[in-house]
Amino acid sequence: FVDEEEVKDLRATLKGELQQRHYGDAVRLEIADNCSEAMADFLMTQFGLDRGDVYRVPGMVNPVRLNQVPDWVERPDLKYRSFRPARPRGLEKQDNIFRAIRRQDILLHHPFQSFEPVIELLEQ
Repeated sequence: FVDEEEVKDLRATLKGELQQRHYGDAVRLEIADNCSEAMADFLMTQFGLDRGDVYRVPGMVNPVRLNQVPDWVERPDLKYRSFRPARPRGLEKQDNIFRAIRRQDILLHHPFQSFEPVIELLEQ
């Protein structure tokens, strides 16, 4: 429990509280179908689970976690470059967006094209 009126920096306080929180007991264990019985027994003991709580799955367990691997490696040459949306045709060299719109319809395809023309339109 955090009293918002007593705390000066709520974000920092919540960050500290989240690190100290206690997680609940394990309720399910997913292991690969080729996991040894000795390893399965060890994991069940460590997490306090029964055989009914263990689920054997074919292939890798939770491959979504592999999405984090590129962030662990400091090799920019192996990573995709940052995406830079392009300006739509007809607006590359235009100073006045209203003039370009009078000349032809312009379709903006977000997020693949830049949002700058919308900002410029509002500013003009």
